[in-house]
Parts: sequence; structure tokens; C-alpha cells
Amino acid sequence: MHRAFKSAVVAAALIPAALIATPDVASAASNGYAWACWIKPGSATNGGCAKFYADGDTLRVWDYTADGWGTRAQIQKLLPDSNGVMHWVNHSSDCFDDTSTSNTNKGATVCNYNVTEGIQVRVHVWASHSGTTAYHIYSPSITA
Repeated sequence: MHRAFKSAVVAAALIPAALIATPDVASAASNGYAWACWIKPGSATNGGCAKFYADGDTLRVWDYTADGWGTRAQIQKLLPDSNGVMHWVNHSSDCFDDTSTSNTNKGATVCNYNVTEGIQVRVHVWASHSGTTAYHIYSPSITA
């Protein structure tokens, strides 16, 4: 009985430490922004990134490589269909940046949108080149 009690006390002491040490896969939510970057398979660097700021509803898009591929990003929102099933739907037109885009915001193209407060949103980022798209990726969701 004494050994079982001692094991239970040790386990109870270790559980909070394990929870603290476990990273949160959606940590962007607590920071008020969500971001994602696309990368070509086998590449060592990101081709482009996008970051959505819930406070101000701005989407910033960066294209990092002069490789012919531009970076596109779009806000998506989680909404129910007519049957109540939740789906990600496009909220906005896409925001575009490439290395030849002239901008004054630290190399980013900035697009402003009006997003309803309290809904779940995420960022869809992808590469585009002459009508072809590739390397699609999605950010964790945050509350707008």
C-alpha cells in the first residue's frame, strides 16, 4: 500500500511538469496572429510567408526568392453550411507579393480586410507562377 501511494504522489508531481514542457501546436492563437510559409521540397529556405494580424485585420505577404514563383495568401473562415457542418471558406481575395513588387512595408505587401469579430480564421499560403499554383499550406486557426 505504501509503495502504491508513493507512486501516485510521484506521478501527480510529474504531470504538471509534463504539461508545461509539451509545446502547443497552435501557439500563434495566443499572440493575436497566424502565419504560414511555403517551401519547395528539398529547399533549405522558405519561398514566401504570410501573417494575419487579428487586431487590425491585416494580411502581410512576403516573397523571399527571385525564382519566378510569387507568394499568394488568403484569409479563410470557418463557417457552417446549410446542414450545420463546419467548412473552411475563402473570406477574401488573395494578397500577392513577389520579389519585383515595390512596397514600403519592410518588403511585404499588406492587404486590409474586414473580418467579423469572434470567428475562427486561418491563412492559406501558396506559390504561383504563370497560372500554376503549388506548395499550399495553412496556418493554425485563431479567433478574429
